[in-house]
Amino acid sequence: MGIKSWFGGGGSKQTHASKEQEYTIDDLIVLERYDEAADRLKAKLKVSPQDLHTHLRLAEVYAQLRQFDKAVDEFGFVAEEYAQDGFHDKGVALLSKAQKLAPLDQTIRFKIEKIQREKSMEAVRGLALEGLRQAGGGGTQAGTSALEMKKLWHHLAASSIVQQLPGEQLKKVFSSMKLVRYDTGAVIAEEGERESFLLLIVIGLIEAVTVEAGREMVVRTFTSGDIIGEGPLLERLPWPVRYRAGEPATALKLTREGLEQVLVGNPDPRGLIEILRGQHNDRDLAATVRRLRSS
Repeated sequence: MGIKSWFGGGGSKQTHASKEQEYTIDDLIVLERYDEAADRLKAKLKVSPQDLHTHLRLAEVYAQLRQFDKAVDEFGFVAEEYAQDGFHDKGVALLSKAQKLAPLDQTIRFKIEKIQREKSMEAVRGLALEGLRQAGGGGTQAGTSALEMKKLWHHLAASSIVQQLPGEQLKKVFSSMKLVRYDTGAVIAEEGERESFLLLIVIGLIEAVTVEAGREMVVRTFTSGDIIGEGPLLERLPWPVRYRAGEPATALKLTREGLEQVLVGNPDPRGLIEILRGQHNDRDLAATVRRLRSS
């Protein structure tokens, strides 16, 4: 055996190539061979595009390469995946890292605020579902299963009342209401009646109808998230028009007795009342009817 073979002579190219193959991604990062590490990580992602750990390592490598835009994209992708799985704090932490790399990028701040809102909404959701279960009879009646409650929440999540009330308040309001259902054509209230209740529409369509010159006219329609009846319940006014179901509808009904339950011990009763009447649908309809009849 020659001296060269002892010191890596002769077959040195082959030996060097085999060593290159033996380097792991961690080895390449330690050796600061970031371009090669990035190539290896991207190759892994082609095989497993949802591997969040690999996306995070690639983000760190891009940061070392000072390819900050690419690093921000990777951090953002993983943050959104974490948030969707309920790990909101992890998502915010990753976006905070991204923000340090691109402090002038306002979209990162918007994404952080979005995840923080989603985290708050998760807490609200749990309390709201408790209230909905009580409104629907605790899940013991037909159509009030856990799946049905989630469906109701899906339709209510974007409503003004959900967006404005804290979770405990929302739970108390929903639990003081009653889940009601109307078939198409069912009359909910007649013009001039004074029955005191309001409806928060969850699913379906409710029409506001008036009769002018012997002809029935649909003045306006209401759907998920709309509140009607705030005039009769909160201001003791008559119903301004006839309300009927334009299609099968589900709603949460708040009576005077329910309102009293909500207000007892309420830390901000005036604020709650303002939220319930905030859409002013009855008042606007009354004004519309007056204009129609005066003309």
